[in-house]
Amino acid sequence: MLREGHVGLASMIVFALLSILNLKDSCSLITALVTITLSTLPDIDLKLEIKHRKYTHNIVAAILFGIIIGLVFNFASLSFMNGFIAGLGGSLIHLLGDILTKRKFSPLFPLYKKKIALGFFKSNDKRVNNIFFILGFLTFMFYTLFIYTNFGWRVINSFIK
Repeated sequence: MLREGHVGLASMIVFALLSILNLKDSCSLITALVTITLSTLPDIDLKLEIKHRKYTHNIVAAILFGIIIGLVFNFASLSFMNGFIAGLGGSLIHLLGDILTKRKFSPLFPLYKKKIALGFFKSNDKRVNNIFFILGFLTFMFYTLFIYTNFGWRVINSFIK
């Protein structure tokens, strides 16, 4: 997936979870935003010019990213666990997005080397990536209007009365 697709998918998942769990506190919001931001982290392999979708696109790398971000959060006097969740969650959401594409890779490497892909679309399909981005934005708007501020419910109630 492209950056827009990963950010959109992460936004859909994160803001859906915040909505379902009715989470509105600042720690949850910071963790959510960092998770979404880090959903592109595994693609650092492109900048490092190492084999794409191998060393940074697997469960071991996701756990390492979680530990590193957890330590950064801890150093910033935030919760290690929230940082770990953000790093791990962002990486796992990235892997989920890449599994949806046609290009196979080993998400359980080095524990299990079998390459998988569901093959729904090409990773560089701009239309699909934009759809994910738009759906992520709509999920964010739902969360903001109906969960975080309750503004949406107040507007609906004003029309009903």
